[in-house]
Amino acid sequence: QGKLIAAEHGIPHIATGDMLRAAMTAGTPLGRAVRPIYDAGQLVPDDLMIELIRERLSENDAREGFVLDGFPRTTVQAEALDETLDHLGRPLSVVLEFQLPEELAVERLRRRAADEGRADDTEAAIRTRLELYHEQTEPLIEHYGALGLLRRVDGAGTPDQVFAAVMDALAVPA
Repeated sequence: QGKLIAAEHGIPHIATGDMLRAAMTAGTPLGRAVRPIYDAGQLVPDDLMIELIRERLSENDAREGFVLDGFPRTTVQAEALDETLDHLGRPLSVVLEFQLPEELAVERLRRRAADEGRADDTEAAIRTRLELYHEQTEPLIEHYGALGLLRRVDGAGTPDQVFAAVMDALAVPA
């Protein structure tokens, strides 16, 4: 959905997973450091993720907007994002929460593993990521809800149905 939103609005899609996988494929120091963490389904340490995003958001193509995909995942990351955007003079306009039953999420990740050959989508890694989501990412719903930025989207439909719901959510004034 992030790619579709970015294309619709002519802004960059900044997907931390894609950035990390590229670093791992290239064998960069970052890639070598995060591979065992990533493959186990664990969260990459906040300091590495924050620096990665700070650098990316300071690039010229992100001046008119961007879609963050996979960041923030922790309260520390959310606070660092808030500070970074404040420093850059680019306030966050909306945060989307995709809602879907957990077993549907697991099934989609299994399918993605088969379709894309993703080593990080093993059953154990998927279950670990879901536990981490409940522990560390779910609190961001309250954080962004309190700021009036949260929009909930039913993520259980087809990709086209979900995209239509996203566009409806983005059309709601803050």
